[in-house]
Amino acid sequence: MGMRDRRVEGWEVDVREFLKEVGEMELVDRGVLKPYGETYQLRGTSIAPLQDLMREYNVARLVATERNWFLGVDGEFSNPDSDEIRTGDVSQLHKKGNVFYYTNEHINPFFKRSKGPEVPDDSSIPFGLERDLQSALRRNIEQLEPGLSITDGGVERTVEAGKIDITAEDADGNLVVIELKAGKATLDSIGQILSYMGSIENPERKRIRGILVAYDFDPRLEMAAKSTPNVSLMAYAVPVSFTFQDRG
Repeated sequence: MGMRDRRVEGWEVDVREFLKEVGEMELVDRGVLKPYGETYQLRGTSIAPLQDLMREYNVARLVATERNWFLGVDGEFSNPDSDEIRTGDVSQLHKKGNVFYYTNEHINPFFKRSKGPEVPDDSSIPFGLERDLQSALRRNIEQLEPGLSITDGGVERTVEAGKIDITAEDADGNLVVIELKAGKATLDSIGQILSYMGSIENPERKRIRGILVAYDFDPRLEMAAKSTPNVSLMAYAVPVSFTFQDRG
């Protein structure tokens, strides 16, 4: 008897058992599993289709008890490895991928480590790469642009629109908002960095610039950046070499 035949309201099941029951191909077709090289990953964009499946199966909560991880059909979650809030509601997360941060190999039965150099689309989960990228860039900030100096004291600055990865000042004294994408930056990234630029405190009314750093850029994002002269696109190499290429 499959899970669809077990109509138990509020049923809580092990996430691995649930994913196996649904099956790899259906999870891919439904947008729950996202291909990355030779890997299938659960990412931020997996949440909504996964919750749809939970409703179909009458599952209220998926759990991995030994990791103190869970995801509820109502959006409640717990992930001790998240680099934002570790328990609460998915809607509170700036990066929805933190629901699955560092958990794929433990809760995803279809996960296997990628052998290829491909970098994931950052509309999903950055996992550890974005954190490493930020740490490396903070140590080599002038290689991004000569004359840049970090002004946030080494921590992400919280503004009304969210958290700014790195706040700096350029050689001309302009404020510089730096947003990092571990993989491919999508079109909505331009709106994200502009919202940070618009909400940062600027009592001295300095000019504000934005630099979006990513491995690659959606072509529509590149076109949008051409009409946004105060935002620059900078691509980095893998492994991170800090030989940056100006993309607009």
